Amino acid sequence: MSTTPDAAPPLGEHRLGDRWVLRALAGPPYERPRRPSRTYAVRPAEGGPELFLELHRVPGHPLRACYPFGAHDLAIGLVLPSPDEAGPGPGPAARLLRDLVPALFALAPRCRRVIAAPDENDTAAQLALEQGGFRRIAEADLPGGSVVLFAAEPPGIAGLSTALDDMPH
Repeated sequence: MSTTPDAAPPLGEHRLGDRWVLRALAGPPYERPRRPSRTYAVRPAEGGPELFLELHRVPGHPLRACYPFGAHDLAIGLVLPSPDEAGPGPGPAARLLRDLVPALFALAPRCRRVIAAPDENDTAAQLALEQGGFRRIAEADLPGGSVVLFAAEPPGIAGLSTALDDMPH
């Protein structure tokens, strides 16, 4: 695990197999981080556009005000390639998410949700999250603007019924 308790667990190249090349960055390429995070440049091993990925723990992130978070939940942020670079079909972001989420649950077994919150107008990121296995769960207003909250859960949690009739009495 991390030496900084509030930082997300570190990813290593071996965590995503041989389909991805990860390069740890000192901070986000687009702004200085205000909270503990891990930032990576990620590209497909066969070549293609580079994506930027941030990992945070939800308790230290503004998303903590948006849902009843677990102490070990993780938040991800993606900076996608331009639509011209992405090509047709599920883009590299969706493919990355399909490999990343199981790796995060293996790396942080007490994590019950991986959350993402793209801007409400960022339809490309929302589509990538849906194609990457995330479910749209809510909309929220944060100090920086309105976002759409997406979540991915491990199979053991995602398969649990939330119907009131199925709850223990």
